[in-house]
Amino acid sequence: MQNFNVIYRNYGHWDICNDKGRIYRIRGGPGRYKLYKEGKCKLFKTVSACMAYVCDQLMYELIIAEGQKPQMIESWNV
Repeated sequence: MQNFNVIYRNYGHWDICNDKGRIYRIRGGPGRYKLYKEGKCKLFKTVSACMAYVCDQLMYELIIAEGQKPQMIESWNV
């Protein structure tokens, strides 16, 4: 995935989409937000916690530790 957008529809209603469609949806209210993906649901207390989880999933980068063999990665990132 190259990029994603966060769309605020109204109170307690957020969508996270890419160019192919909706990836995640956030529904709920203070203290009880549900993050949906493919019919599965995770509970969070805040929208920020939902977004932290989404960003962790979508913005994952493999960082190579000293002593590991690097895989295909740009040289500027090693």
